[in-house]
Amino acid sequence: MAVDLLRTEDEDAASSEAPALGGAEPAVRVHPRLRRVGAHLAVIAVFTLPAVVLWWRAWSVGAASTVRCACLDPAQQVWFIAWPAYSLKHLLSPFSSMWLWPPHGVDLLSNASTPLVGIVLSPITWWFGPLAATTLALTLAPGLSAWGCWVACRRLVTWQPACWVAGLVFGYSPFVVQSVAQGHLSTGLLVFPPLVLVVLHEILVRQRASVWWCGISLSALLLGQFLVSAEVLAITVVLAVIGIVVTAALNPHRIAPKLPFALRAFGITGLVSLVLLAAPVWYMLAGPERIKGPVWSGLHNFFVAQIFSLWDPGTYRSPLWSTALQGPPLQFAGFGFLIVLAVSVVAAWRRRGMWVIAIVALVATVFSWGGILWLSPHHPIVSNWLPWSWFTNLPVLDNISAVHFSALADLAAALIIGIGLDALRWSNPGRWLPAAGRIAVLGGATALVMLPMWLTYEAPLAVDTVELPPWYATAAHQVPEGSVVASYPFPASASLVSEPMLWQAEDGMRFRLAGGYIKVPGPGVGVIGEGPPDSATRTLDDLTQGSSPTAQHFSLTATKLENLRTALRTWSTAYIVVTDTGVAPTEAAAVFTAATGAVPRISHRAWVWDLEAHPLRGPYDAAAAAGAFGACLTTTTQLGQVPSSLPLPQTLNQCVTGGSPA
Repeated sequence: MAVDLLRTEDEDAASSEAPALGGAEPAVRVHPRLRRVGAHLAVIAVFTLPAVVLWWRAWSVGAASTVRCACLDPAQQVWFIAWPAYSLKHLLSPFSSMWLWPPHGVDLLSNASTPLVGIVLSPITWWFGPLAATTLALTLAPGLSAWGCWVACRRLVTWQPACWVAGLVFGYSPFVVQSVAQGHLSTGLLVFPPLVLVVLHEILVRQRASVWWCGISLSALLLGQFLVSAEVLAITVVLAVIGIVVTAALNPHRIAPKLPFALRAFGITGLVSLVLLAAPVWYMLAGPERIKGPVWSGLHNFFVAQIFSLWDPGTYRSPLWSTALQGPPLQFAGFGFLIVLAVSVVAAWRRRGMWVIAIVALVATVFSWGGILWLSPHHPIVSNWLPWSWFTNLPVLDNISAVHFSALADLAAALIIGIGLDALRWSNPGRWLPAAGRIAVLGGATALVMLPMWLTYEAPLAVDTVELPPWYATAAHQVPEGSVVASYPFPASASLVSEPMLWQAEDGMRFRLAGGYIKVPGPGVGVIGEGPPDSATRTLDDLTQGSSPTAQHFSLTATKLENLRTALRTWSTAYIVVTDTGVAPTEAAAVFTAATGAVPRISHRAWVWDLEAHPLRGPYDAAAAAGAFGACLTTTTQLGQVPSSLPLPQTLNQCVTGGSPA
């Protein structure tokens, strides 16, 4: 029945006429539902072809060894794909993890973790690794999003080529392409919102399927979207409610007789969703590692769409990856898109369905502005009358990035273009537009909409080849499974470092990591930051960021050493591993030597402290270690200026004793 909901009226008619066509029966009879599944898979494959071009460098070099960037969010997304596969194999929860930020762990549902994607692609992760699974997911995301829009458009038009244009416009909109390019599957995989529209159309308009199947199908789609992105689910629900209200207001006489069916379907949806979503929603909102309050301070004025970006693509170079060209802002449309959209609205003005979608598109666009109106790059106007600013203090809604409303604004705009092309199929009442004219309209509209967008994309996308530091590529495979590794560089949101999470994922999640580039609750409201000035996280963040790379700019106090030593115990650290990467590896080696009171051994181009064999015990003189740190840091820095020359462990003795190097 779920497949039946994807059928159009034309398919229903063809199915009912099939027995009357006569003729010999085929040698092999295929069940109609299997044929429809095969047809939809073929459509997805066609829509995915441009994404293969987009990710061609990854596929041609090696999907199992490349990533968009071995840093920040792209590396984090690899971890998000790897964890569900590991959790399923070891019977752990895919929604939380103790493999980051021990001893408390992390709530993955409070992050953009897309657990459904990781679960579905677990076989790929097991057989080919998390990098291959991530590349596959990012490649499929635009095609699946386009297919969802194609399915939704088929419910609203009779000219099927218009649906292909709508799908292409939505699946390869700047919002989707930029999201996958930045490693954001949670916002780049938008297959569920258009399918929700299909079921809502069935419930409110068509009403041919069983009321139970409508309610259950809608619940399943809501669950699927929750397990990809709770934020997009909240946006979808908000705009769906607005669309239902607008539909009822514009068509009161048509909706009234359909109301009993709709109320039963929505009642079933509520009951089934309560069963399916109660536990994960509770865990996200009230679980032990939940984030209280807004994730980002001033979110409604920070992640917002800018009006001028609808037609101005701006500059494309990303501040995060200096070697990678980015496309336009998420909300970019281009003049061609806006022209075709306006013509489509005029052409289909008599269709009530277009009115509903146009109003939803307008509301989503206004909501995307958040609480600030950017009329130009240099003239922001903060205003309390912008409607989304009225909701930013409400629970759940306070963590929605306003700019993400652009995703469903794009979906609505793509459907309007599809409806408009269907309306333009007629040259005048009673006569079809000639075939050549239809081709010209279709091709011209597609080029006018897509070319300005594609010219701003980097295609194919640049990728990095992943090379694990030697210790993580070799020795890490021998540590006892579940051991906690405190690494330098230190992974954390404040340090903007996620590489160790990528190394952990590539090593099959064998060890746990102290820290993690992920949102975790802070001591009060919001997420953890750098921490207090003398805290262990602040010390490690400073070393990782390179803000204090030399003795002249870095003072190690007894309090910092005591806090770092305490943190290592709290994390149940088994190994400290300082690789010769990052901006200040020798300084980090000196700090850990001072904190542990022991010199490391050099193993596979890394300084390693085995705290399982040599645990942290007293007595420990933090003041003496801090006093000796200056001379030690100067010596190790001089010896470590050439990355290939690691200082001998004996040179770190003075971090403990204050004596001269051996």
